[in-house]
Amino acid sequence: MKNLEKKVLVSMFENGAKEIAKNFEYINELNVFPVPDGDTGTNMKITAVSAVENLKKQISPESSLYDVGKIFCRQLLMNARGNSGVIFSQIIRGFFQPVQENTENLSIELILKCFIAAKEKAYKSISNPVEGTILTIIREISEQLKEEKDVETLFKNALKIGLDALKKTPDILPSLKEAKVVDSGGYGLCKFIEGMYNCLIDISGKSENIDNAEIEQQKESVDQISVTSKNTFIQGQTRNDIVEEGFGYCCEFIIQKDFITHEKQPEKLKFNLKKFEKELMLVGDSLVTVDDNDIVKVHIHSILPWMVFEIGQKYGEFLKIKAENMTLQYLENHPDISPEDLFSKFSLTDEPKIVATCPSRKIAEYLKTEFGIENVIITEETGNPSTNEIINQINKTKSKNILVLTDDSNIILSAEQAADFSKNRCEVIVLKSKNIVDVISACLVYNADKLISENIRAMNRAIRKQDTALLSTSVKTSKFNGVHVEKGDYIGIYDKKIILSEKNREMAVKNLIRKLIEKNKKAKTLYVIYGNGITIREIRNIEKFANENFGIKCKLIDGGQKLYQYYIGII
Repeated sequence: MKNLEKKVLVSMFENGAKEIAKNFEYINELNVFPVPDGDTGTNMKITAVSAVENLKKQISPESSLYDVGKIFCRQLLMNARGNSGVIFSQIIRGFFQPVQENTENLSIELILKCFIAAKEKAYKSISNPVEGTILTIIREISEQLKEEKDVETLFKNALKIGLDALKKTPDILPSLKEAKVVDSGGYGLCKFIEGMYNCLIDISGKSENIDNAEIEQQKESVDQISVTSKNTFIQGQTRNDIVEEGFGYCCEFIIQKDFITHEKQPEKLKFNLKKFEKELMLVGDSLVTVDDNDIVKVHIHSILPWMVFEIGQKYGEFLKIKAENMTLQYLENHPDISPEDLFSKFSLTDEPKIVATCPSRKIAEYLKTEFGIENVIITEETGNPSTNEIINQINKTKSKNILVLTDDSNIILSAEQAADFSKNRCEVIVLKSKNIVDVISACLVYNADKLISENIRAMNRAIRKQDTALLSTSVKTSKFNGVHVEKGDYIGIYDKKIILSEKNREMAVKNLIRKLIEKNKKAKTLYVIYGNGITIREIRNIEKFANENFGIKCKLIDGGQKLYQYYIGII
């Protein structure tokens, strides 16, 4: 096969997603920390499978290869969960960047360009790229992949390079080497490529004639690195279907660069595509731009069409211009909805609101009762929320000013993406809280009578000042950060590092509190958020220990969470 047509590529994506889905529990087991959250495989599974399902629903026989890329990238992004899901979505988004509207198929030469663009987009998507991760896999593939005689051989080599890079990840990241695992996100990406490759050779009819012995040996050597056990804590995940709303105006125009229609018109700005797109995205979304030498074509949805056209006119004069009211189109297609209902739905208040994620219903109720937070996403029920779920909560606030607090660092990228998508309707600030104690600390200093800028400074300061530790149960035997961990041990985690392992839970909590207070002797309040199954007697023993040994005030909260037995914070 000399090139990839649309139908074949869609089938390859579908099979890649299936391969991740088949292996998601094993990918979860590759997480460095031996705690039963197992999120990487689950996140990648939901991201890929949901995107493929929605892609198949939206494309038609008339859809072009460019359409496929646009829909698939959009759905990947909207369903992305956790860091692994977001980065994976950016890899695919980059892959499609070289694809133009008139591209009929992917030649071998173009596929090579797509892999390079995928690497570049992935590295640009995060502020501090770390080697030994999924990023290394896509980088090695983009740098080593060479032109081949056919597409089958090209993807076979891409898989070989990816597996070889994956095998080396423990040598790059000491934490992987100590835990005796390869990178979980990188493994997921290799499985996606493996699924694509297997589908390709099946379609081409070459599956029986191709020697895959070398690939099988590489897969075995990768799996031999990782010593894992069956993770029985994996829970079924749910997801929301994606429904793209079309309100405001659909604006289209073509400008001719550096062209002036009247002597009173000001001089045009020098055209820069990135700057141009950045300006347009401040006032709209669903942006598509085509830069074709002396003319630029733009399609964008915006509630401020005059600002869209004002931006366009700064760089040239209009050859064609159009604005269609999508709100009226929506009302025509939904006769059961009145204009009054529709507009009241989008009336926004100036009162700041908080959107938070938390691990359990009990903690959600605590946030509501203590701080009046109505818009909460419970992560233990649905896993790390997708970008779309966070956007839904942002919209439900009906506020122009929203602060987002996350209870897990893996949610921050999705929250930032949701903030970016919402910026045309409201101002969304993501405070980089990394656990539920961070969330509570930030809420404690929030003052509705102060300016939002003052609250942001105070909340960020509160997040930085407090120290937090977590207690969970190890699901496998390993050694991490010099601490030997047996399966079933209670492990204390501080600053993403395992700092203790104990057979007795109460002793583990006490030692964890001791270590925290040693790091912050000026702390005044100890927060203990205890999970499902913890006895009142144990809690009282812990409170007594803290009072008698350190004279510190205790705040006890029944969180009812399942994953971590305890969240410990000192403020």
